[in-house]
Amino acid sequence: MSRQKPDIKPMSESISSRNIRIEERAVGSAIIAGDGNTIYVIQQTTDLKREQTTPKQTAGIAPNPYKGLAAFKETDAAHYFGREVQIERLWQRFQSLYAQSEVPRFLPILGPSGCGKSSLARAGFIPELARKPLPGKERMRVAVLVPGARPLEALAGVLAKAVTRDPSPVEKAEEFERVLNKSNEADEYEGLRRIANLIPDIRETPLVILVDQFEEVYSLCKNAEQRQAFIDNLLHAASEPTGEVSVAITLRSDFLSETHRHKKLNQIIGSDQSAIVPAMTTAELRRAISEPAKQAGQSLDGATIELLIKDSEDREGALPLLQFALARIWDGLNEGKTPSATYREMNGVGGALAGKAQETYDRLSEIEQKVARRVFVGLVQLGEGSRDTRRRVVVESLITKQDDPDRVKRVIRQFSSSGARLISLSSDDGHEIAEVTHEALFEHWQQLNDWLNDSRDDIRFQRRLEMVAHYWQKQDRAEGLLWRSPDLELLQVYQQRASENMTAVEADFWQASERAEQRRKRTRQLVTGGLALGLVLTSLSSGIAFWNVRKANRNNVRALAQSATALNASGDTFGAFVMALRARQQHSDSRLIDPIILNQIKGELYTSLFQKIREVSRFEGHSDIVSDVKFSPDGKTLATASGDGTVKLWQLNGSLITTFEGHSDTVFDVNFSPDGKTLATASEDGTVKLWQLNGSLITTFE
Repeated sequence: MSRQKPDIKPMSESISSRNIRIEERAVGSAIIAGDGNTIYVIQQTTDLKREQTTPKQTAGIAPNPYKGLAAFKETDAAHYFGREVQIERLWQRFQSLYAQSEVPRFLPILGPSGCGKSSLARAGFIPELARKPLPGKERMRVAVLVPGARPLEALAGVLAKAVTRDPSPVEKAEEFERVLNKSNEADEYEGLRRIANLIPDIRETPLVILVDQFEEVYSLCKNAEQRQAFIDNLLHAASEPTGEVSVAITLRSDFLSETHRHKKLNQIIGSDQSAIVPAMTTAELRRAISEPAKQAGQSLDGATIELLIKDSEDREGALPLLQFALARIWDGLNEGKTPSATYREMNGVGGALAGKAQETYDRLSEIEQKVARRVFVGLVQLGEGSRDTRRRVVVESLITKQDDPDRVKRVIRQFSSSGARLISLSSDDGHEIAEVTHEALFEHWQQLNDWLNDSRDDIRFQRRLEMVAHYWQKQDRAEGLLWRSPDLELLQVYQQRASENMTAVEADFWQASERAEQRRKRTRQLVTGGLALGLVLTSLSSGIAFWNVRKANRNNVRALAQSATALNASGDTFGAFVMALRARQQHSDSRLIDPIILNQIKGELYTSLFQKIREVSRFEGHSDIVSDVKFSPDGKTLATASGDGTVKLWQLNGSLITTFEGHSDTVFDVNFSPDGKTLATASEDGTVKLWQLNGSLITTFE
């Protein structure tokens, strides 16, 4: 079949001229017929139930052609506009894979949350297979499933429907699941291939399996063996040269790292077989907004269309929000409101989102609402002189010591479901990660803003406590990292006021800090009592007390420096700066001689000060830590001192000028002379050296 150039006619023209027909058959199935090709679509029953809602309609107004927060499905193809170029691209990619027997017929469709992957696959790609048959294949079956927590069960269910044509083949599905879950003597999962061979007329009517929201294999399925069996079944069947089974998946791009667990899948996703779904252009957005309304006999005014484009363009994950706003605008037409009036009333696309958030929150019970408040506050990174932003958080860290974990996860699911999409869930190193899907929520949801404004000081303190407590946990609960006065007094007050918001590790950190403080008090009492024994023991006791105080001072300074490190790592640069300043002051007040701690403090100060400034140049060449950095008086060169015993002179673009070698230990200080012509260096080897800027040694002070 020769196709010299893509056919990218507008979808509405394609539908009318090519006579695409979609008929719903039994529960969970539909027939899509086009130009000589028929596709039998088999779906999960639960998936179809979500579609069977009757849109609002009044006299003169057609049913709502917009999808709200839900994805377009196969039966919505007539209302799906704007993605014609990408639909043709997917068809060409799939046709190419089908023609090559040496590569797996496996098409990954990738993109970020909210970019329209599912809609493109289901309302675009599948109907395109009906409009443009693959060579020699005038009939095809497409089995559509969402893997959920039990992907083998989901796959077995749609396969059982394909074989039996029974809408509820429970016994056959159970039988197929056992087959899918069993490997052969070569440790291969070939159950899908074997089952496909049982489908009537499989050679004349091949099977395409579309796994929508493939990321659920990682985010919801906790059984590693079942996950492996599911993926291996798909790959094994798609690799058979007979061409009876092909596979397409939609996968969120933030789950790409998870595919490293399966080498063959990861190689396919990283190859040219994958299709990345780009953001919609202005022209595509305009078609997606205006054409469904025109088709339904109700044009939207140009001003409202332009406002909707402006709200959606260049905004990550905006397509569900746009469809949600459009659905509200159409509902407004049913109520006699103009599109512009509804747009103003809902305060744009972001305002529509905020309305959905409030509606979801209002449906929760009182105890669930408290959980929702804590969850959303935990997902916000407070701005320090700038706007608030979203924050990626491990779900477990949102669960307090007093929480029922299942309740917290249920509340999160309420806001992350396909009907809400307010929270996005992903996976990172085996942990479930939550984040607010759209930052427009911060601007428009007044309830969230009230929560934040009522407790910003507590939130800042809790974030500091969270970082320090987790760092303490990672460092095997080192006693030197525990808080003492004055931080401990602040923690005691916070615990009395907000103990219900403390996680288990935070509560453990507080209790350990309390116990350590009690031990210190007892030690001081013993030392004080020992002083009364007489002059003979006075010197000894004083020495012990001095040693204990000095050790305590060193531990306290080290704990402050490590806290600054943890805060910088978490992004709280202001908190890290304050903590590092306190560490530097205590280091000076206690007259400690500890260059390692001092260098760490300096490093955290530099990090917190300069972290938000864009990188201008990078200076690389030392083989150990850089302990000091100085600009020349004219600001044109930079000197760096290092633990490798050298000092280097650099141009500001990162080019090395010269290296000063001669010290036998860490160089911890470097300074230019006022005229910028000489350089002084101080080292742990007990010497100070004076240098010419060409690297020649002038003299050594010992």
